[in-house]
Amino acid sequence: MKTIIVDADGLIALFSKGDAHAEKAIALLQKLVQEEAKILYPATAIAEATTTLQRKLNKPHLAAQIAELIKENKFPIEPVNEDTFNTAVQYFKPVESSKHNTLFDALVAAIAKENNADAIFSFDAWYQKQRFTLVTSLA
Repeated sequence: MKTIIVDADGLIALFSKGDAHAEKAIALLQKLVQEEAKILYPATAIAEATTTLQRKLNKPHLAAQIAELIKENKFPIEPVNEDTFNTAVQYFKPVESSKHNTLFDALVAAIAKENNADAIFSFDAWYQKQRFTLVTSLA
């Protein structure tokens, strides 16, 4: 069984039809569900996605949809603890990398490492630079 960690951009693509990656994200998710992959949603990625949907993209109704699905236990949420943060700061290089690669991304990488994930559900090439596989690269 494949283990997949979902990043905020992947989650946004799944909910926002206007997103550049929406069609690809939905097709990838359907394939993963069919394969019965273990799909984990870091608590921080959910918080980042809902905040982005609400504030930056002005789509509070989509943030509300995600919140409702959380209430219904539809997302296997992966908690973030002190150990996860300690692993994340090894990936977090704010001076060396793009300002778009944040501590949120480093936390997703840390969770992927902790869970020996097969891939990260994201469209961010930064993860590949950290030696993680993106779901788009899975055969």
